[in-house]
Amino acid sequence: MTSDHWGFVAAAYAVAVLALGGYWRRLVHLERTLKTPTLRRRRSAGR
Repeated sequence: MTSDHWGFVAAAYAVAVLALGGYWRRLVHLERTLKTPTLRRRRSAGR
């Protein structure tokens, strides 16, 4: 690999870190929403 390509390599790693970080944050948010108990109760069909 020549020294001219190191900028592109660093940029590719930076994009990958940003994408994976955003995806990780999304997964943490989804996990928290699934663990949070819902206070809504379903109404019975007869009402």
